[in-house]
Amino acid sequence: MENPEQTQEISKSAKLETWLRALQVAQLLVINPHGLGGVILRARSGPVRDRWLAYLNTIAQLGGMRLPLRKMPLGISDENLIGGIDLDQTLRTGKAILRQGLLAQCDQQLLLMPMAERVEVGAVAKVVSALDNGFIAIERDGQSRRIESHFGVVALDEGIEDDEQPNEKIRQRVAFLLNLDILGWRDLPETDDDFVPDSQSLQDARENFSNVTVSEDSLDALVGVAEQLGVISIRALNLAINTAKCLAAFDKEDEVSSMHLQRAIALVLSPRATRMPQSAPPEEEELPSESDEQPENEQEPVDQEPPPETSPEDQKQEEEQEQEDQEAESNAETPQALEDEILEAAQAAIPADLLARLADLADLKSPKGMGGKTGAVKVGRMRGRPLGNMPGMPEGGKTLSIIDTLRAAVPWQRVRRAEMLAAGKTIPLGKIMIRKEDFRIKRYQERTQTLTMFIVDASGSSAMHRLAEAKGAVELLLAECYIRRDQVAVMSFRGSAAELILAPTRSLVKAKRALSGLPGGGGTPLSRAIDESFEVANASMRKGLTPALVFLTDGRANIAKDGSPGRPKAMEDAQQSARAASYYSFKSLWIDTSPQARDEGKAMAALLGSMYLPLPNAGANEVSQAIMQGLKKA
Repeated sequence: MENPEQTQEISKSAKLETWLRALQVAQLLVINPHGLGGVILRARSGPVRDRWLAYLNTIAQLGGMRLPLRKMPLGISDENLIGGIDLDQTLRTGKAILRQGLLAQCDQQLLLMPMAERVEVGAVAKVVSALDNGFIAIERDGQSRRIESHFGVVALDEGIEDDEQPNEKIRQRVAFLLNLDILGWRDLPETDDDFVPDSQSLQDARENFSNVTVSEDSLDALVGVAEQLGVISIRALNLAINTAKCLAAFDKEDEVSSMHLQRAIALVLSPRATRMPQSAPPEEEELPSESDEQPENEQEPVDQEPPPETSPEDQKQEEEQEQEDQEAESNAETPQALEDEILEAAQAAIPADLLARLADLADLKSPKGMGGKTGAVKVGRMRGRPLGNMPGMPEGGKTLSIIDTLRAAVPWQRVRRAEMLAAGKTIPLGKIMIRKEDFRIKRYQERTQTLTMFIVDASGSSAMHRLAEAKGAVELLLAECYIRRDQVAVMSFRGSAAELILAPTRSLVKAKRALSGLPGGGGTPLSRAIDESFEVANASMRKGLTPALVFLTDGRANIAKDGSPGRPKAMEDAQQSARAASYYSFKSLWIDTSPQARDEGKAMAALLGSMYLPLPNAGANEVSQAIMQGLKKA
């Protein structure tokens, strides 16, 4: 998908260079997938990404991979990822038979991870463990097995926001970081046929990779360049070395040359640079000291003896010695010269927006917007993403996992039959003996949706002061909640009652319509608003939502619970309602919308356990920004 904002600032030649670099990455991954770890490809679904994946698939088949790309489903279970008991074969044979998981099937191939930014931490841990060790250890249901597997990862980064990125552990273990979002379909060449190598070259490179050597000077230059770029990872250096060896093997060379090292650093280290390299300061010419200067009036001695004449043999020896000294001096300068040469190439390959990215790095690490796209994470019994099973009895609403129970029981059938024979009991034919310790119950990880509820003071005092700003702020926040796919609700209180003018919904149109018709004027029944808002929040929690409440009021109650006017009684009722509501422990925020901060609002927020934000003389934008920041901290 073409991104106009990014493509405008990048020249056509730079786009073509980016595409050619991506094609070379595909070739290198085929030569040594495990040694290079893989690639993180930032590209949304579209023709550019599909074309690169098709090119990778073609190159992989030429390189000898049977099934080059094996797709890893987003919610894959541990059983399917690393392997476990093959229930069908176990029941047939009467003994435990282990089956391989997806990681074991990827040996000498590539693992495709769609939506890598959303892969669960547990699955990431198993993938990186296999990348580090080169094998998968299966230890389940009393069985243990170790399976060799050397594979690479193609992680598709499809995040929309800048802070949506694949797990850092994956990033550390892959050699290449590609960004194809800067390319459009029209930026690509008509065909990639001219860049498809022959099958024999790829297969020879795969075989000869281990025979390629790297000189000490090249290693010293690599370390020096990494230090200049601010790359301090040993893994990154190893990946750069392996990349240079792959390039040399593809060129049928036995040793890594300066050109190979330059290209490897441009592919691996430059995208990881954390600072721009500093050029070396110019060397100052050594000025002659006063003692070395010769006075003008001082003349050379006249009767100086002429130098002795040298024979041709001595002159030849002196020339050979001088040549050897020059060669030694040249060799002594080679590592520094090599480092300078490679550093210049690496600097040219650094992304143009590096400084901007580094300046925004702190902002990217902090979440943006309101409290998150999803609500609280909890372990459930009925629905959600499977978390595996655990021993237990199917009671109290817990669900029995029949397949997992059979897997736990089958390996012990031979032992149990022997025990029954020893006890003189009859063994039932074709029956599986299941005991209490075999029972497994299901577990799920539930991500509850967030409900953000706005409780807006529409009384006379608030309408006179800040109702317009409060409406504007809520409209801005409603749009933010819509983007985050949160549910929203709006309650207003005025006169003698609190009214839910918008039930929990995800419709932005309904929310704006309800808010635009919000009238102002009347008393401030704060106790009613607190009671009814927490009742709605409690009901939403029982439906699986995570509530967050935002109060926009000056906190000056003047209508009691029974509807009678009077500030002392109204404040007493409001304080009593706040104490009762504090037991719910919901996330809440108290926005004091009075022109000047008042003690009443601060005291009420303390009773509720809410975060207090006084906002005197602030407009709708300031209020909305304060609320978004406050909900993150609350």
